[in-house]
Amino acid sequence: MSGRFAFEHAFVETDGGYDGWGAVAVADFDGDGRPEFATGGKGGGFYHLYDYDVKARTWIRHVITNDFGPNVGAAATDLDGDGRLELVCGEWGDRLMWLVQPESGLDNWSWHVVDTGLDDPHDVLAADLNGDGRDEIIVREKDGQLMVFQVHDRPQDPWHQTIVAESLSGDGTAVADLSGNGAIDIVTNMGWFENVNGDGSKWVEHPLVPDSLNWHPESRLVVGDVDGDGDLDVVITESEIGPARLAILRQRKAGEPWDAEVVLDTDLDLRALHSLQIIDLDGDGQPEIFTAEMENGKTDGVDAKPSWWCLAREDDSWSSHVLLDANLGTHSAVVADYDGDGRLDIVGKLWRANKVNGNDGRLHVDCLWNCGI
Repeated sequence: MSGRFAFEHAFVETDGGYDGWGAVAVADFDGDGRPEFATGGKGGGFYHLYDYDVKARTWIRHVITNDFGPNVGAAATDLDGDGRLELVCGEWGDRLMWLVQPESGLDNWSWHVVDTGLDDPHDVLAADLNGDGRDEIIVREKDGQLMVFQVHDRPQDPWHQTIVAESLSGDGTAVADLSGNGAIDIVTNMGWFENVNGDGSKWVEHPLVPDSLNWHPESRLVVGDVDGDGDLDVVITESEIGPARLAILRQRKAGEPWDAEVVLDTDLDLRALHSLQIIDLDGDGQPEIFTAEMENGKTDGVDAKPSWWCLAREDDSWSSHVLLDANLGTHSAVVADYDGDGRLDIVGKLWRANKVNGNDGRLHVDCLWNCGI
């Protein structure tokens, strides 16, 4: 295959045998210079990590734990300062979990409960909000609270919780310096929260999505400069419905909702755009927008078949490019160089399988190997 956006599909997993796959984190957990793909979920509880063996040209699955079921969000971060990455995720329950690698290998991680009493801890992110060089953990409950956790000096001990917002509809959370003061702010579908003092001690809410769009509260969003004007933009999708839209938000006047350019509208009948990333897929120095459709009944695999694709900036307009059209949906797919060849690949897993899909109705984890120029 050749061309600007040419990808070859391969299965990472063809029948995981579980349900509700979430908790995606992509990072170099074993320190070999290449990222691994972690995912887990329900069905009795599981958390797996997939590592690509370049010499054997195959994916190796490691079992992080089978002791609990991770929720949708997860973050990779080094909280104990030992130079190795850990995982933080919510549980299908009320707990927030911190998982630590074993001394050797990638199987059988230890885990610690660092907070309880949560209600559907859906989004989990790690960022240094106070500038001390150590990450804080941002957790957002679905249709609930937005909170920040200050990690204890002994991370296995309970963490200190600060409420940023008492109640936010839906989900969708990102972090970026939108204010330009050098501190990391929190961006959500319901508005963005300014880290006013730069140390996480005071948060001020600002509007983001215009009310006139009537945007669905279940969303994905990412932040980056998609048009090359030097300003940060917010890209947002509707992640659980069909027809679903994708819009680019640009700030024009402080204190007011951002201007919206709806790039993908309902007339295209796209479904549940739960994967979203701003990334330079073809290596030309210009970012593309990657997104993809889900299964789980959002598409049916018969009349509506899910696809993966990207949007590329062409002068003042956007062109769409199909990356995969094989009746295989995905959920929280992540672009990274998984085989270390210098080209960006894409790995994603589904949430639940359609009865009809490109894998005989079974669950799957997929990789798109970048074969482009």
